Amino acid sequence: METQSPVSPAEARSLLDHADRISRQAHESTRWPYITFILALGVSTSLGTLAMGLTTGDAFGMSYFGTLTVGLALIIFFSISIQGRAAFARSRRWTAYIAIWVATYAAAIVVAAWVHGSVLWSGITSGLILVVTMSCAAYEARR
Repeated sequence: METQSPVSPAEARSLLDHADRISRQAHESTRWPYITFILALGVSTSLGTLAMGLTTGDAFGMSYFGTLTVGLALIIFFSISIQGRAAFARSRRWTAYIAIWVATYAAAIVVAAWVHGSVLWSGITSGLILVVTMSCAAYEARR
């Protein structure tokens, strides 16, 4: 049988500090796929809705198709990168991020459909998508 030697208070503090550092590193590395996803989603949908709002004909179709393609690729990449981890369903914060993105994206789509060709309104709503998603990513990075 092995006998365990008692751990001194200094050794115990050192072990607890080490465990805390490992815990923080694990938590930070888990967040980066989420931060990357929300940033990429914001940039791609912002540029896509701006392009849709300012183009017509084949260029509109190409910007629409490109935005959908990039969005699908992001969702697939995100799903693969978080495999085995809890996704949005367990976090009210992430549900709020996605809800805010959906609201701003819907506003940009409405502008692209009803005020088509308006540089001002397309720029405002597309910029709003970018501001919202960058704010969400910055907030998530600080948590």
